[in-house]
Order: sequence, then structure tokens, then C-alpha cells
Amino acid sequence: MITVEEIHALYKQRRAAQGPLLDQMRKVRELANGDTIIPLNELDKSAKTSVANLLVTGLDQTSMRIASTFPTPYFPPLAESKDKSKELANTRRKAMQSMWDHNRLKIKMRRRARHLLAYSTSPVVIKPDFKTMMPVWSIRNPLDTFPAPTEDPDNPVPLDCIFTYRKPLKWLLHNYGPAVDGRLRLGRISSDTMYTIIEYTCANEVVVCAIGAEDEEGLDAVERWGASVVELERIVNRAEIPLAVIPQRITLDKPRGQFDGLLGMYYTRARLQALTEIAIERGIFPDEYLIARPGDNPEIIQIADGKTGQLGVVKGGDIQQLNTAPGYKTDMALDRLERQERLEGVIPAEFGGESGTNIRTGRRGENILAATVDFRVQEAQSIFESSLVEEDKIAIALEKAYWGNKSKSFLIQGRANVSKVDYVPNKIWETDFHYVSYPASGTDVNSLIVGIGQRLGIGTMSKESAREVDPLITDPEMEADRITAEGVEAALLSSIQQQAANPQGPYQPDDLAYLVKLVKEENVSLYDAVRRTDERARQRQATPAPTPEQGMGMPGMEGMLPPEAMPGLAMPGMGAEQPMPPAPGPTGPPELGALLSQLRGA
Repeated sequence: MITVEEIHALYKQRRAAQGPLLDQMRKVRELANGDTIIPLNELDKSAKTSVANLLVTGLDQTSMRIASTFPTPYFPPLAESKDKSKELANTRRKAMQSMWDHNRLKIKMRRRARHLLAYSTSPVVIKPDFKTMMPVWSIRNPLDTFPAPTEDPDNPVPLDCIFTYRKPLKWLLHNYGPAVDGRLRLGRISSDTMYTIIEYTCANEVVVCAIGAEDEEGLDAVERWGASVVELERIVNRAEIPLAVIPQRITLDKPRGQFDGLLGMYYTRARLQALTEIAIERGIFPDEYLIARPGDNPEIIQIADGKTGQLGVVKGGDIQQLNTAPGYKTDMALDRLERQERLEGVIPAEFGGESGTNIRTGRRGENILAATVDFRVQEAQSIFESSLVEEDKIAIALEKAYWGNKSKSFLIQGRANVSKVDYVPNKIWETDFHYVSYPASGTDVNSLIVGIGQRLGIGTMSKESAREVDPLITDPEMEADRITAEGVEAALLSSIQQQAANPQGPYQPDDLAYLVKLVKEENVSLYDAVRRTDERARQRQATPAPTPEQGMGMPGMEGMLPPEAMPGLAMPGMGAEQPMPPAPGPTGPPELGALLSQLRGA
């Protein structure tokens, strides 16, 4: 069990070691947020940047391409030949996808892609949520993350990690009043006093601490009194594995963001643009000097104001203007700096909706853009694949540790008849071994759809595999059932049309009218309408019509066939008419003479 003093000392040690890296991250953040100020001391002026921020353009475009496709987890069955094992593997996959959907991971992956490109790391911690009984993905700020050093830079799971965040005193007293009041050094308290909260997580426990105010010289004895750090909460980690995952961008020996090299060139370009604007302004409103004539004492009677049109009046001298214009190489220098920024940050002109003047075909433009971006997108997606595998293992361990024997359920998106699936974590999570893969690593969603269609066309990919990698299809099995149902429905409709076109077919005008009425007016599905029409025809054919002797009970109609026995609009004998009852036979025993004549013959 680690003490809070050891955690505090570990935090200060790691923060000092990561000082230069954190400074670089803050500069990138300021530039991305537009908070950079270009100082112009020699002109006694500070100007906001008025040039295009290529860092934001490259960051947004590349990160959106990385997150435009979403990965898919694959849990292989433990026994390939057993249907029960395949069913459990399929349930594991759907349960993991349900956890991803519950955490809105598609949106969080977009933020994580920006963290990875700008800060070279994308930390996340997985914790149990006892309200929803699900693991929760919590994205952390890389500027406030201090993981333990590791020998393998490609291993995204550190042994322990420290996260920090800031909270006001009111929040501290409301949530941890007894642990803070009278124990923590509060310093000089105000309504906006903020305190640093340390969250230490490892395989054994999660410890939350609060750091007190700094022991400054201006504090009195009461404000200086108290501990520098106090423990707020300590929770046993029942999963017994580290809960933090810190994927790193692949570099040489130290973390480096994709756009770290842009900072100096951006500052130079913005400063040069600000100086150009100042020179243009001075050219519009030039400086004026009073030049004395020989032997005269010059005097200004009225100062000229070019903006209002007021004329200046001088005595004993001449007014001369000093025109200031930007250098003739200023525009060339600005263009050169912009090109260097694009090359350094891998920001092609296509990201801004433009194209090079020497690119004259769409195919050539696609090749240049693919060579610039695709491999970087592929590398980032491979990093996230490795990270998501470890994150899923943590989520599985949390489910087994906290809700192992409890019955849980998840919803299947888009399924109308079966919307909920129940499962017990200890039963379905036989193993946490699985894969996470993007549909086509290195491509965005537009290129992916085109590639799928081409592979289907040349026959190198099955339709089932295409449904699995298509990002627009959430449930491949349900989509296959829908395609099969639509094909069978189309075949049924075609069969009805062919049989209805045949005058001697089973569908007669009355039956077709009844079928159309069910589908159009009563909104009955086609297959149900066919079934009800068939039952109606069977019932009519099994019910005999009234006998001619009954004559329908109307005077003058004796001996005539009833309307039900007539074919109507159908061909005779096609089943539209009701069958006639059999003719009545002789009643009573046969005569003796008739029987004897049958025995004797003719």
C-alpha cells in the first residue's frame, strides 16, 4: 500500500522530468486555440496573428480521417466445431460493441485522435460505473497525465499512472469535508481558490489525494498551518490489473507531436505578416516632417489630419512626407514560409479545398493526397488497434470482478423483433483474447466504400466480409437477414405478377382485388396478405353453394343456379365459383326386384 506522501513525491518527480515536454504541449495548445500573441517590441505594438492557422487545418483533417472509420472487435470461438462456442463468441463481440456504444466511443475516438497527433499521446482510464453496471472510458488530458516509465515504448499499459485535475475549495468541502477541513493547508482562501487533485491508479488500488497551497512567505501562521497533501479516498482495485492505457505516437526516443516543428515557422510568418500590415498602414497615413528653410525659424500653425481632410498650415518651412512600403520580397517570404509549414506538418493544399497548379487530373490529386496522408492514418489506426485491445481486456476484467454472476443485458441496434440479449459476464467471458481491427487501415470512409465495391466486383471479397467492414452497417447478421428477406419478397411479388397475368392462373380478379386492398388500405405485409387471400379462397372452395332446388328462396327463381356458383369475371373451373353440392341419392332401402334383376343380368 503506497502512502500519500510517496504519491506526492512521485508526482513532483514525474512532473519535473516531463517539464520540457509539457512546455511544448502547452505551446501547441496555445497555437491550436488561437491564443498566440506575436510581440513587435521595436514598434511598440502587439498584434494578433492574421495568417491562416495551418496547424488547426492539418490537425482536424488528419484526425477526422483517422476516426472516419471505426474498428471492429473479433472474438474467435474456443472450439471452432461447436455451435455453442461460436454462439458465445458472437455474444462476446456484440456485448463489447454494446459497451462501446454506451460509452459513445465513436465520438471519443475523434478526440483521442487529436490528442495523439498534437500531444503524441492519448491517455484513457477505464473505471466501473455502478449506476449503469458497465465499464466507462474516461479520456484524460495528456497535459495532466504522468505515467510510470516503461522499457517498452510500444506497450500502452503502464504499471501505474498519476492523473491530476483542478477543483475549487467548495467542491472539496462538499465531497470530502471531513478529510480536508482542519487537515489540509488551505493558504489564502478566496472564492476562486483552486486545488490540485491527484488520482493514482495501479493494479492494486486507486488513491485520490488533494495537494494543499504552497508554503509561501506572505502567509501567516494560520494560513501556513496544515499538511501539504491529504488522502481523500482509497479504493481497492478488484480487477487486479492497471486501469490506465497510454498509447504513444511512434517516434525516435522521446514523444513528439506531428506539428511540433511548425511553431517557429508559424511565429516567423505571423510576425512578418504583422510587420507588413504596419508598413501598409504607414504608407496610407505617411509620417510628415517639418523642414526649415535657410535662415527661417519654422513654425506649425495648424496640424494636418489626412483622415478628416484638415489642411496643415506652417510658417517658415516646408512639409515633406516619408512614404514607407513593404519590401519587394515580403510576399515571396510569406509564401515560402507557408510552404515550409505545409511540408513540416504534412498539410497538403487539398485539406483547405485547394489544389496545386500543376495537378490537372483527379487521379493525380488522389495519388498525391494518398501518399501524403494514408500512411500516417494507417500508423495512427494501428496504434489505436493495439490500445483498444488492452482497454477491452480491462473492461472484461471489471465486468467479471464487479458483476461476474449478475444477469446483464444489452441492446442490439436496429433489430426490431429481438432488441435485448441477456448474459452473465462469468459465462460469456471465457477468455479475453480477441482482435481489434479497422476495416481497411490507412483509408478514410470514402476510399473504403470505393475499395469494397471494387473487391466485390472482381470477386476477391465475399458479401459477408463486405458487410462486416462497411462502417454504415452496424449489424452484419441482421443486414444479411434483411437482404435475404427482400430477395424472397421480390421473388414472391414477381410470382404473383406472373400468375395474375395468366387467365387460367390461381389469382382471379376478385382474389387480386382482395390482396391489393389488404396491402394498400389495411397496411398488411405482402406475405401476410397472400396468406389471408389463400385462406379466403380455401374457405370459399370448401363451402358448397345453395342447391338449385332452394332457388335462393325467391319466387320465380326455382331451379336456377345461385350467384355463388357462377364463375363471375374468372374463367369457368378456375376456382372462383363455389362448388355445387352433390345430387341427392335414393332414400330408403332398394327394391327387391331391382336387386334380383341385377343378379340375373339383362
